[in-house]
Amino acid sequence: MKEMDLKKYLKRFSNTEVDFYRFNGNYGDSLIWHGTLKLMEELSINLKYVNTEDGVHNNVLFIDGGGNFVDYYFDVRDFLIKKNQQYKEVIILPHTINGEKQKSLLETLNNNVTIFCRDMISYDFVKEYAKNCQVYIWHDCAFYNNFDSYKKNGTGILNAFREDCESIKKIKPKNNFDISKNGYCKKPIKDFLEEISKYEEIRTDRLHIAIASTMLGKKVIMYPNSYYKNTAVYEYSLKKYPNITFIYSEDSNLLSFKNKKNE
Repeated sequence: MKEMDLKKYLKRFSNTEVDFYRFNGNYGDSLIWHGTLKLMEELSINLKYVNTEDGVHNNVLFIDGGGNFVDYYFDVRDFLIKKNQQYKEVIILPHTINGEKQKSLLETLNNNVTIFCRDMISYDFVKEYAKNCQVYIWHDCAFYNNFDSYKKNGTGILNAFREDCESIKKIKPKNNFDISKNGYCKKPIKDFLEEISKYEEIRTDRLHIAIASTMLGKKVIMYPNSYYKNTAVYEYSLKKYPNITFIYSEDSNLLSFKNKKNE
């Protein structure tokens, strides 16, 4: 495992401007975006937002982190196919990366691309197929947010389970409230964090609800999603916190992953 502190790595871009690609996402993804903005501000890195149809403004491109580089989604893959060779340097911020559709693209990437993964399974996968790239592992950019001003005692239980293609929970609680559906990736995080802060206990299969709830000091019960993302990010970034518990038993494949980690 080649762990690299993202902030230290990006420090060489201080006082410069880079092109920046932020794909669409849900309200949970806003924690990534706002955490990334906080990191860029601390490093004095100016961002020039670009999309697939834009020209190149700077020699360096950052692609924001998240879970978009898997077979469920296409934004990051399509952007890289069209744009990666137009830049002197491309840096993909901490991401979950896996799936059959990603293999052929990773094999074509050159040494101008540096990839940060946010979990060990993604890291091993990218190392196998992106042989020309620098590959590192580091934590999700949501952790760069400051959660202190939203910490308060809450009451009751918030059930916040997914209602999309990544859900494996067949029966949702009647009072389920999927906060992540209630916004978009660039929405201010105030409402998101204030909603969580109302409760004492959070039960969720949403990664960023789990991250925010953990950092707010809530009792957190985290469940798997439809592939390894939640399990692997929990193992790498969240397991050290005493207020979060992961329920492996919902999926035998994920339970096997837990057992393998403990061997």
